[in-house]
Amino acid sequence: MTLLRRVLVLIAAALLLLPPMPAAADCTLLRYATNPNYPPFSWPGERDDYNGASVELLKLVAPPGVTLVPMMFPWKRSQAMAEAGQIDLLLSLRITPERERYLSFTRTAAFANPIVVFVPETSPIKYADWQTLKSYQGGVSLGDAFGNGFDEYMRDNLKVDTAPTMIENFRKLKLGRIDYFVSGDYLGRAYLRSAAGKAGARVVSIDPPISSGSIHFGFSRRSACIGLLKDMDARLSELNAKGIPARLLDDALSAFALESGYEWK
Repeated sequence: MTLLRRVLVLIAAALLLLPPMPAAADCTLLRYATNPNYPPFSWPGERDDYNGASVELLKLVAPPGVTLVPMMFPWKRSQAMAEAGQIDLLLSLRITPERERYLSFTRTAAFANPIVVFVPETSPIKYADWQTLKSYQGGVSLGDAFGNGFDEYMRDNLKVDTAPTMIENFRKLKLGRIDYFVSGDYLGRAYLRSAAGKAGARVVSIDPPISSGSIHFGFSRRSACIGLLKDMDARLSELNAKGIPARLLDDALSAFALESGYEWK
């Protein structure tokens, strides 16, 4: 046996020992989950499933022949299950170094998710200039981060109270206990269109956004369906070029406004 032939045999033997790469053909059932308390992107349906723009977008990008199986769990548990390979796909979440450890994200964003400043309609704050905000008392929700350098600026320069939830911050804003509230634009608008959000003083968002981040779809690195990532990413790019995700968000905002049984958390 020649030296070259020996090398080729050794390479072939080594390749046989490698675990097979997941292929799209291995995926007939796609188990997915999303944050169940994130309207208009997602909220619980009536049949152990999800409503919202995220699910409607998934239906448009999933390949034919793949059955979509919603997995209904608290958001923190869903992320742990994706890390373990028990959920194949997580919808509409921000890319972070920690999540990249166990998820492979689409390059193309699923949705824009800007962070904005909310104020009472009668507020003297008409423009979300960071310097202007120094003169006022702000509010944020526990655990929120905003990017674009605002977190550091807020820490060093602004007077900000932290409340456990967005709901409490909007209540404080309507009661005049804080002057402005920083939060996600679409989530805030969904709340303000609900019956609870319409009660009391009217609240509006002001320009410019604090940051113009985006949210993505992320496949578990342990999923047999990870082979779908490339094609679904390409499909997302096509739909974004046509403005489809933005239209789905507008439709979901309108649909959520008609929900009467949703319990804000």
